[in-house]
Amino acid sequence: MRKVCVVVLALSLTWVAGCSRFTREYGNSKGISGRQSLNGFGGLRRAFKSAGFETRDVTRLTDRVGRSDVIVWTPQEYGPIPADVTRWFESWLQKGNRTLVYVIPDSGSEVDYWREASRLAPAGQRLEYRKRAARATNQRSAWRLNRRSIPSNGWFVVSPSISQVVSASDGGSIDTELKLTAYQKPKASANPTGVKANAVPGFGAAGATGPNSVGMMPATTNASDTDVDFDAELNNAKGETIVATIQSDRWDQSQVVVVAGGSLLTNFAMTRLAGRELADQIIAGSNAIAVEEANDSVSELPKAGFLTTNWSGVSVSQREPGAPVASGMELLTVWPISLVTIHGVLLCLVVCLTLLPIFGRPRKLRRVDHSDFGDHLDAVAALMNKVGGEAFARQRISEYFKRVRGESSGPWVQPDTNEHETHTIHPPTHRPVD
Repeated sequence: MRKVCVVVLALSLTWVAGCSRFTREYGNSKGISGRQSLNGFGGLRRAFKSAGFETRDVTRLTDRVGRSDVIVWTPQEYGPIPADVTRWFESWLQKGNRTLVYVIPDSGSEVDYWREASRLAPAGQRLEYRKRAARATNQRSAWRLNRRSIPSNGWFVVSPSISQVVSASDGGSIDTELKLTAYQKPKASANPTGVKANAVPGFGAAGATGPNSVGMMPATTNASDTDVDFDAELNNAKGETIVATIQSDRWDQSQVVVVAGGSLLTNFAMTRLAGRELADQIIAGSNAIAVEEANDSVSELPKAGFLTTNWSGVSVSQREPGAPVASGMELLTVWPISLVTIHGVLLCLVVCLTLLPIFGRPRKLRRVDHSDFGDHLDAVAALMNKVGGEAFARQRISEYFKRVRGESSGPWVQPDTNEHETHTIHPPTHRPVD
């Protein structure tokens, strides 16, 4: 209990010091959102860890996840439990000494946070906090109007409820929005076709039902034929069940703990005595079962998996009975296709080695500036040198120095010739090709 209080105190200090990073993301138990969000479950996860559990993340239901002693499922979407997920959990519960903690999503703890903050805030900031509390209350009312009664998977029935108050031993309170009731199997005459589809007329959220919710969930599910016992563990002031334990003779000392509202166990709820008492009660029941299982097998820490799902749900991956069969790209490694595959790989390697010397490393090309007039002069000089016009060029240069610059001697000034020879100078011509 002391460790839980230390965790809660640390979370409280984080909220006070980190107002600029305020977040209300729902459902996560790890990362920044899981630790700092009002609607995160990082405090609950640390409480499990302080009680001696080894915590891990769960993204899908596999054989490896089946070795967990406790699974805490915090969905972000308000909807029914799919039939394939129900079958997987029932198979997991039949292994004995297992606990599933299913936390039904609600509006979260934002309204309670702003109300509490407005009472503790300085006088100059109370009005702003009350405005934020009013906006959060309006948002919560819209989410509540979008909720409908959801079909049951055969374990329990959840339906919306008028907000009631749960009182703790210290006089604190937590608002509740949902209620739980036992599932009543239909009579045989009421279902002559034998169809197990369980649908609720009028179901279908009109929009989001809480933080991180988009209002997209299936409207039907199949009710399990497992006979279960529904035991109420916690009621609100109106007498409605908000926390229940579900057990069955088929599950060999396993149980399902259903919490009607994530706001009962969020990080903000853990700052109140009512939330801590509920968390201690859940952990104590789970720990007794997990420790018994650990003592019977190997001296290891009990394992608690934390599963967070969105509107897409959770995927179930089960190993098919019998020897594994290759599929997809694995077929390339199976005889006789593997014989062709290995030769294809060697051929590609030879082709790559053959093309490597041809391509080689890229060379850097010299950049040419076409606006340089000196390149024009060099080109003309090259052409004149190619056609043997050196004498003609020297005479033109000498004539320029004499007539334009008035020089009579110099390296470019040639001696005078008679007028007849001067007029017989012709421009250079192309040399005959041999």
